[in-house]
Amino acid sequence: MTHSKGFFATSLIVLLVISSFVFGFNACLHLKSSASGEIRHQYLRPAGDAPPAVKAGVLVALRAFQEGYTRRDPKEITAFMTRLFPRNSDVLLLGTDSGEWVRGYPAVSEFIKNDWEKWGNFSFSADDAIISSAGDVAWITSVGVLHEATVDRPLRFSAILTRNDNKWLFRQVHFQWDERDPATADLIQPSTHMKIARLLMNHVHRIAQSAIKVFAITQPISIL
Repeated sequence: MTHSKGFFATSLIVLLVISSFVFGFNACLHLKSSASGEIRHQYLRPAGDAPPAVKAGVLVALRAFQEGYTRRDPKEITAFMTRLFPRNSDVLLLGTDSGEWVRGYPAVSEFIKNDWEKWGNFSFSADDAIISSAGDVAWITSVGVLHEATVDRPLRFSAILTRNDNKWLFRQVHFQWDERDPATADLIQPSTHMKIARLLMNHVHRIAQSAIKVFAITQPISIL
């Protein structure tokens, strides 16, 4: 019995430490702020200067890119890359986090596959993207969002494409968070206190549920 109590106490301490770290991380994410959705879509006005034919071709590629990130099926990565990236040309992907500078067809393919398996659900405004061009080169900018289990995070999405045999292929892709960290002034806002209170209540509830599970595991089983 003493051993069980000691194990339960140790497990509870570890649980509290890990939970506190998770709470702090999640609180930081929830307290980040960005422009409203309406304002962010105003970024995309006016439209770019690409001719109608170029815009139509680029939109085919943008919609296919979004479809891949919507389906998130790792088995489709080969077809996705073949359709949208030139295998024998220099391609580059810049991710949201430090060090996510991915260059070359195989590395970009592996990065996108990993996105589909482990990242949240990314979506962007393909049809409303700013599309500009000069000859066989087009560049686009749009806004998007990453839907995760507990929070939605806004992103900026941009890319450079080139025309190859009447197909527009991605040569560079850039994901960037579109949010700012909480400022000191935010701490005096009632809305901030309400967010923290809701997060804390949910956090305490999750700790209680986990503690109950740990307690149930550590109890000796009675044999009648």
